[in-house]
Amino acid sequence: MQQDDILFQTMTVRECLTFAARLKLPGSEEEKLARVEFMIATLKLTKCQNTRIGGPLVKGVSGGERKRTSIGVELITDPNLIFLDEPTTGLDSFTATAVMETLGDLARKENRTVVSTIHQPNTDIFEMFDLLVLLAKGKIIYFNKSNLSVDYFGNLGHMCPELSNPTDYFMTMMSKESIEMDHEEEGKIGLAGVDHAAIEAEYAALIEFFHNSYETSELRNDPTIIHPDCIPITGDEEAISVVTPWCYQYKLLATRNFLNVVRLPQTSYVKLLTTCVTATFVAFFFWQAGAYVPAGNGTTP
Repeated sequence: MQQDDILFQTMTVRECLTFAARLKLPGSEEEKLARVEFMIATLKLTKCQNTRIGGPLVKGVSGGERKRTSIGVELITDPNLIFLDEPTTGLDSFTATAVMETLGDLARKENRTVVSTIHQPNTDIFEMFDLLVLLAKGKIIYFNKSNLSVDYFGNLGHMCPELSNPTDYFMTMMSKESIEMDHEEEGKIGLAGVDHAAIEAEYAALIEFFHNSYETSELRNDPTIIHPDCIPITGDEEAISVVTPWCYQYKLLATRNFLNVVRLPQTSYVKLLTTCVTATFVAFFFWQAGAYVPAGNGTTP
């Protein structure tokens, strides 16, 4: 799932999920609608199912409901693996926590694998994570259970302050800007300015220390180990593909576009006005402009 929600602001929550189900799912219309009902109930979208998504020109659902609808559009095909790019971007703390609780329920109650990149989650969200991966300069400096991370870095001499959010501390710890701030506080930056080469070298050494410590730690995960419940892929598995007829796709897209124009005519007015203004300028500039005739042929334009 992408970071930005790509949903038509004039469509309702139910219409978005129904559109995705009709395009992606096999089976009869009743089976597709049943899947939509299940997703609405699972993602707790019942109260807003008939409310428009909304946007700059249309009042709609809240940010958390919009994000859960985007998740539902991707979950409509019942995937085993869900990868999300910063699902809490643009959400307040309470809404972000509610979205992550929904993802946690999908992972634990429905046995799905949920992988998410996230920036500066609050403490409640951090405690929901089963596994935590910290990356810096393309290197893994930690990959194990999230509840062991604070003690792990504390043993390395980087103890998270009490009553502080561990993720905020980790972000500061892995940031090159924090080294620059330390130099300023210690008076190492003179009148000549910042010694970027020295700061870069110190930062590289710090990340290398974290990486080497992880590689030699008991918490290191071996990437070659295969989980006992995993079934190796041999290449002989039957591929399941859903082929939606072209005419059916055209019908769905045309219907969606027609509803969007009817429900939001302002966009059509803007396009019409832009076309008329552009045509007027072109006509003005080329008004009574004669045809170009190359010189030397004895004729005049």
